[in-house]
Amino acid sequence: MDRPLTRRGLLKGSVLFVAGAAVSACSTGDPLAKGTSAPAGSGAKITLTHWYHEYGEEGTQQAAMKYAADFTKANPDIAVKVSWIPGDYATKWTAAVLTPDGPDVYEVNDVSPNMVKAGQVTALDDVLGAEKADFNPKVLQPYTWGGQVYAVPMIIDPMLVFYRKSLFQKAGVSVPTSFAEFAAAAKKLTQGKQKGLFVGNDGIGDLGQMTSWSNGNLLVDDRKITYDDPKVAEALTAVKDLYDSKAMLQGYSTDWWDPGALINGAAAMQWVGLWAVPGLTEALGDDFDAFPLPPFGPGGQAVVNMGGWVQVVNGKSRNLEAAKKYVRWLWVDNTAAQTDWSLAYGFHIPPRNSAAAKADKLTSGPAKTVMDAVAAHGIKQPALWTAEVRQPFEDAITAIVKKGADARKTLAAAAKRSQDILDKVPVL
Repeated sequence: MDRPLTRRGLLKGSVLFVAGAAVSACSTGDPLAKGTSAPAGSGAKITLTHWYHEYGEEGTQQAAMKYAADFTKANPDIAVKVSWIPGDYATKWTAAVLTPDGPDVYEVNDVSPNMVKAGQVTALDDVLGAEKADFNPKVLQPYTWGGQVYAVPMIIDPMLVFYRKSLFQKAGVSVPTSFAEFAAAAKKLTQGKQKGLFVGNDGIGDLGQMTSWSNGNLLVDDRKITYDDPKVAEALTAVKDLYDSKAMLQGYSTDWWDPGALINGAAAMQWVGLWAVPGLTEALGDDFDAFPLPPFGPGGQAVVNMGGWVQVVNGKSRNLEAAKKYVRWLWVDNTAAQTDWSLAYGFHIPPRNSAAAKADKLTSGPAKTVMDAVAAHGIKQPALWTAEVRQPFEDAITAIVKKGADARKTLAAAAKRSQDILDKVPVL
């Protein structure tokens, strides 16, 4: 999950795993220090570097180290150095892969054609092998270019609306089935210090994009920007009306990714992810559930946003085949480790369908509600909806919702800028 972190206290730096040993390489200065090399006599002929962003869930770093150690036990000729990267991970990996000394294996949220063209990733169809059919095709699609897949999913993080059942009952509110009902519920649930809805401290969060999706427009279709559309203008106008109603919680002590606002009653509904279920259960028992963002109108669709992290192999790696072997061992073959990674520390969906189906924690209560919503309404961000391409749209949302800009004119101008950026993206 690509979000700010709430828990710290984990080790910084790197740990190198060689046959029969783990050598710490913690850094007191640069968090990207290379650490140590394999000791003499270890038997390792190859050393792989594996980068993770700094996960907030306690125990994840230790788990990553254990997986690397287990791999090296099974493959004594390959040592693995696990690097836990704090701070602005995206900036750091982006800079690192520009050099020949970048990580062999690293995790990302998106894979762009520019990354493919620059050799920062390599095709992993041979890594997925016959098991490709056991991965959710919606999750693989955004990482597929020119008919080849360039990433292996690690976790799936669905995001949708969670709500307090008791607050709904007290206000006489039912689970909404349309965006109009959703907005009405947010207003009715706003009572005293309690706001009806929390989507982010700016009062907008992902609601602009999600509501546009729920009105039948995914904003980009193949290589054409499509959000200069009356449907998108209609959706964003409705988001502005909701924003202006003062039913949106803003400026809370934590942001949308932390369920504290819902737990503490600061909001009756919150846009958050599956990862929040354990904390909500501990604090609220069975006084919460979830639903997808409702369809905007009669021709719309309910929406569950399917986020998550994927593993890629650096196309410039000097040890390409060893890196592929490691990724297959961990993220394709080793379903026990995948389930452990997804559900023993945080709360996510294991990437392989067969592993997810066997995960008992996902078969009851709000977790099952989320799983059913994912199956029926899960949508993954389109592959070409990259950060650069979507920035003009995000700027347009702010202008429309917060500053009252004309929706149609603002979207038309923004769409031209997005199209200019998209036209420069390589065709693969």
